Amino acid sequence: MTESAATFTNPGEDELIHVIRQYAQLTESVSPGTAGWRHPSQYHLLLEHGRRFTAMPSPPDLVGMPDRLCYSNAARYARAHRSEGLLYAEGLALTHEGLDFHLPHAWVVRSDGAVLDPTWNDAPGRAYIGVAVTDMDLWPYDGGGLLSDFERALPLMRDGIPDGVLADVGRPL
Repeated sequence: MTESAATFTNPGEDELIHVIRQYAQLTESVSPGTAGWRHPSQYHLLLEHGRRFTAMPSPPDLVGMPDRLCYSNAARYARAHRSEGLLYAEGLALTHEGLDFHLPHAWVVRSDGAVLDPTWNDAPGRAYIGVAVTDMDLWPYDGGGLLSDFERALPLMRDGIPDGVLADVGRPL
């Protein structure tokens, strides 16, 4: 892990974790139908498996992809750069300074946990909390996130994440 990605601290990450915990508590109070599920919501899944990823300025050669298509953008960018060890990642991100939104989002991560964001390349987010997925068959090339699309998220929440699907990159929550 590079020094910059390993030691970088970001108060926005703690803010995102706080928001994820609030969403998880809200879900518990309104969704009793998920009793017995491995993860009652995608927020519970993020609290158990999520990692902190290091927000970095975009490299000059990162050409932006279409807005509002972060899931397919990240999946396609990771696939195109797989030989460089890039992985698809998804979770919540805190937008750039001045906009201040916590949004479901997808991005690409390097093996050191640093973020490359092909959608927000002009103004990368300030914080990223999520999971890095190694199984390319799960990457949502057609859009719709792994955690935000119900059909994709349901088996992961109900049954749990299969062994070997998540990469051990980024920093623990």
